[in-house]
Amino acid sequence: MTFDHLILYLQERLQQTLPGREAHNMMISSARLREFYPIPDNAKKSSVMVLLYEKDASIKTVFILRTEYKGVHSNQVSFPGGGYKMSDKSLDQTALRETKEEIGIDSHRIQIIGGLSELYIPPSNFLVKPFVGFTKDIGLLTPDQHEVERIVEIDLRNFIGTHKIKMRKIRLSSGLEFDTPYYDVANLVIWGATAMILREFGQLCNGIHL
Repeated sequence: MTFDHLILYLQERLQQTLPGREAHNMMISSARLREFYPIPDNAKKSSVMVLLYEKDASIKTVFILRTEYKGVHSNQVSFPGGGYKMSDKSLDQTALRETKEEIGIDSHRIQIIGGLSELYIPPSNFLVKPFVGFTKDIGLLTPDQHEVERIVEIDLRNFIGTHKIKMRKIRLSSGLEFDTPYYDVANLVIWGATAMILREFGQLCNGIHL
């Protein structure tokens, strides 16, 4: 499937019923399975960008490796994104703003084609809305010096199907240790909310040959 055909397919598919919780549960950790987390009224709104583009004869998406800091998402792989601000007109604008801030791509070069299912992240109390967008002009990506350790571009084929999904123990800085599914790609451990979002996106693309 060509890049243009993939975008047309996703534009239509994202308007239909999404796999949501079914897909998320495939990548959920044993720690989270033990407890039920209702979405609290004070959950912080946020969004992330699943950005698609062509490069080096393949279709890619981009991740950031967060810097090490005193926080629950320290040194984790994630999509560009962050918290909603009052100056943002909507959550898709949050995703565009954060993508520009974190990897340096101007918002006018990205076209959003739809959204995936919301996902609540208990440790940070974020309610995340993932958006899918594409660009025909990826250009040079520049990491934010304070938040981003490095930018990682990965071929989309790694996330279609389950061939890159494995299990391992994760140990947090708090000392909590648990088993979790993760994507073993590019010498990275992609787990947690990012993996759950990827599983839903990958499920939408099942059967597609890129």
